[in-house]
Amino acid sequence: MKRASLYELKSKGQLNFPDATFDTGPLPRGGLHFYKPGEKSHAEEERHVHPDHCEVFVNVQGRGKLEIEGGEYDFNVGDVFLIEPGGSHHLIADESFPVVNLWMGVKKKPG
Repeated sequence: MKRASLYELKSKGQLNFPDATFDTGPLPRGGLHFYKPGEKSHAEEERHVHPDHCEVFVNVQGRGKLEIEGGEYDFNVGDVFLIEPGGSHHLIADESFPVVNLWMGVKKKPG
């Protein structure tokens, strides 16, 4: 897991900000998810993982918690998290300030 802030990102001449920030590859998929108060992502799964790609979460509204490999991290506006392949993760929206999360599947660079 790696953490950054939208407020500190620099393009470094790359074609996407995850590559410039975390040295990753292209973005083959992604989306925007609007979490309801208290909603937990993938609640039906004890361990939610992506074995073949990283996932980047960007909080664009609200606040919540990210559970990543048993650790719990505050997830506030502007926070950017990179979850490595195989890393178990869930997002839990706050009851009072639910989250709008931009998520991106990111391919690892070879090597």
